[in-house]
Amino acid sequence: MSEEKAIIETQEEAIIENKKDVNTIDEGSKGENVNQLSNMSIETLILQMNQLSESKDILSKSKQGENIRSVFYQKLKQTNKNIEEEGDKSSERKLTLHPLEIEFKRAYNKFQKEKAKGRKKKEKEEQENLKIKQGIIKDLQKLTNQEELLEKPFEQFRMLQKKWRDTGHVPIAQNNSLWQSYHHHVEIFYDYIKINNDLRDLDFKRNLEEKTRICQKAEALINEKSLNKMHENLQELHEHWRNIGPVKKELREEIWERYQMATKLIHKKRNDYFLKKKEENDTRLKAKNVICKKINALTENPPNTHNEWQNLITKCRALEDKWKEIGKLNKKDNKTGWDNLRKSLDHFYETKNAFYKNRKNNTKKAIQEKLKLCEKAEALKDSTAWKDTTQQLIKLQENWKKIGFSPKQETDKIWKRFNAALDTFFNSKKQYFKTLENAKEKNLVAKQKLLKEIEKFKPSEDGKSDFNLLSNYSRQWKNCGIVPFKKQKIEKKFEAIMNKHFDSIQMDKVDVTKEKFRN
Repeated sequence: MSEEKAIIETQEEAIIENKKDVNTIDEGSKGENVNQLSNMSIETLILQMNQLSESKDILSKSKQGENIRSVFYQKLKQTNKNIEEEGDKSSERKLTLHPLEIEFKRAYNKFQKEKAKGRKKKEKEEQENLKIKQGIIKDLQKLTNQEELLEKPFEQFRMLQKKWRDTGHVPIAQNNSLWQSYHHHVEIFYDYIKINNDLRDLDFKRNLEEKTRICQKAEALINEKSLNKMHENLQELHEHWRNIGPVKKELREEIWERYQMATKLIHKKRNDYFLKKKEENDTRLKAKNVICKKINALTENPPNTHNEWQNLITKCRALEDKWKEIGKLNKKDNKTGWDNLRKSLDHFYETKNAFYKNRKNNTKKAIQEKLKLCEKAEALKDSTAWKDTTQQLIKLQENWKKIGFSPKQETDKIWKRFNAALDTFFNSKKQYFKTLENAKEKNLVAKQKLLKEIEKFKPSEDGKSDFNLLSNYSRQWKNCGIVPFKKQKIEKKFEAIMNKHFDSIQMDKVDVTKEKFRN
């Protein structure tokens, strides 16, 4: 491989690599720039954009301008979100641009116009440089067409070399072909024109010294920590190498191999870095996709209650946060990763929304059913059929619980009506039985008094009179009424005493037995 061909291929490879990885080189410094912008206020970002428009080298500020624009709209989006959370969701506000956004658009448009002017200026300069370098090549042709090349033409050659180096960039489409033509005529000048040997050897020596220094710089670049800086410096060395003339034929291959070896080591270090970044990127993408699968699994068996859904939403948000904590991906995979996350989240929230939509429809039915139960309870609240009504109201309470969820705000009024009807009935029932218990206590006192009188009974010789007296006691006892349940023993005591008295009177036993049976 000839030296010029190898340099061209190396340069083309560097250009392709630079285009491919322009967004990933030296990501640390880029991320630091975005982090600094994130700490700025919206007003400061607008000021920064205005300052960029005043930059002399505005084309080099293009990426910084896009970073400012990206951070600005992130902050503006958060500001609008906060306004919505505070309650301003009017359609009029949504249709109107934020005042700061209008000011930012004005600054950004100015930046774009200035950048367009800078690009046109650069294109014009490159065209002018192209004409100058084409003229240099023509002047080289004139030099090599002379019959003799003495010191003066050689000085002219030096001036043409310096003029070539001092001339700026040309359009990239003509760069390689122009350089090949230039290098070709330089070779002709050195190798095919009769030049003074001393001058030529001196020039060869200077070129060798310069190329040796370039090799040393290239070898030192291998230890450069910043890949971005290493890459940029290597491109400068490539450009410098191309502008230096040839060395002695016997040394050309040796010096070229040394330079090529350093270049290969630099490219290997750079490629190893990007290979590692790709492996790390693939690992992050897999981890993010695993989280998306976990989000999908949350709704495989959708819950049926509000509380269960709230727990599920908390889990979903935790998984989403974990997805974001994994870190950024490269530009291509970042789009794929976000698409996968959006699909998983969309499916989750669509399922959730379907549940709450159906729940809303069921809520209306639940409210109607509870209203009917309320009306039934109100119809029973004044009933005195204590046992049957109690059973009916208990059944209504059970049915209320079975109906299920309905919004507290809408149900509270119905519940208060329902509960008031229950309280009315059960309070009346409680009062009734409380009154009944008081009456039973009075009955107990009366029976205790009567029992003491009965205990004093002693049979006489007139059995019929005694019989009538005891029968009268039985009627009085019955008229006293019911006593409290816990005091029912007094009934057995009464029965035992009465049986004893009936057995003691002088009267026909059959009649006595009948009276005892009636008692």
